[in-house]
Amino acid sequence: MVVQRPRPSWRSLLLAAFATTVASGCFMSAVRAECTGDDGGSSLVADIRGGDTLILEDGRSARLAGVLLPKRTGGSGVAAEARTGAEKAVADLIAGQKVELRLDSGHRDRYGRLLAQIFVTKDGQRVWVQERLIASGLARVISSKDNRLCVPELLAVEKTARETGQGQWRTGLFSVKAASSEDMLLGLAQSYEIVEGRIENVAEVRGRTYLNFGRNWRRDFTVMVPSDAAKLFAGQTDLAGLKGRLVRVRGWIEDVNGPSISLTHPEQLEILEGGTLSQRSTP
Repeated sequence: MVVQRPRPSWRSLLLAAFATTVASGCFMSAVRAECTGDDGGSSLVADIRGGDTLILEDGRSARLAGVLLPKRTGGSGVAAEARTGAEKAVADLIAGQKVELRLDSGHRDRYGRLLAQIFVTKDGQRVWVQERLIASGLARVISSKDNRLCVPELLAVEKTARETGQGQWRTGLFSVKAASSEDMLLGLAQSYEIVEGRIENVAEVRGRTYLNFGRNWRRDFTVMVPSDAAKLFAGQTDLAGLKGRLVRVRGWIEDVNGPSISLTHPEQLEILEGGTLSQRSTP
């Protein structure tokens, strides 16, 4: 007789992942990333709001740059639990602690908060907060054209977390979406997603570059690159030469002639080698 073991629930997976990656104060990332930037000084953390905004004792406020915590949702479920877990991890690391700030060229957001990479010393070890969150699978990488400090390093850490099934990559809350699943992507409009697929063709219209992932550009998933953003890609990526290539993009899903993502800087695009879709992509 074959005895089938019951599949673990999402709640047990979440609790196990959180306990494994965060509860231990001696957590070490498999990827040792380094991050430097403009010196933003240091200060004690007087308060933490929303899990990603620090109120500093010196009167300044700072936001954790480069990371996106799980979406805050009401009620119960995996998303709400994930947000709570991420906020707890941030508090455990830096609440009441003296932190060091490293800044990119675009120092502040529209609310006047410093956009900073945050470091804290725990048990004699200098900890990069954003790296810890990404490595634990508690957050994903996000960036903007004006704040790209240490994003390549964080993307490398995220890749390891995804491939080894850390945190929300294990529970399935974080997943790479398939570009061929247009209806599903449309249902995710206004959300931040990572999408993989093969580019069917490339077109330039009125200075904008369109990466089309299907033959029906009015319905299929499309990536749009404005003319000013294309200049940032010059010398790094030949957009016109991406036809037939397998790529991964990240950004906010919009409903414009089908699901689409706008690219404003090169870190949003990754050219994949090997020619096969990620094993962790979802239809």
